[in-house]
Amino acid sequence: MSSTSPRGEEGLIEKFPHYKTYKACQSQALMSSSFALLMASMCSYLAMNAFNQRFKPNINKNWLVAGPVLFGVLSAYVVVQHKTTNCQNMWMAMEEKHSVLTPASERAAMREKT
Repeated sequence: MSSTSPRGEEGLIEKFPHYKTYKACQSQALMSSSFALLMASMCSYLAMNAFNQRFKPNINKNWLVAGPVLFGVLSAYVVVQHKTTNCQNMWMAMEEKHSVLTPASERAAMREKT
């Protein structure tokens, strides 16, 4: 049975009441990284193309495509890593497991109780 089946998701929602909010946050994080990939690749391609036409450097034309794609991938990775960390912190705070705002001594006491 796949983990995306309705029965499996209902079990997750029963166990973790804020799962839907976390799932929406993760979805938004992935869409943001896709947008970052597209925009960073497109903008860096246009900049490299303009630079290439104006100064005519002695570089391989493959870098005109590979450079922006690599820059877009790096940008998308940074965006998704940041947003995913924020989603995880939000979910843990909502589930009252721990929070960035909770002092370390209080988190240690909560761990000892369980």
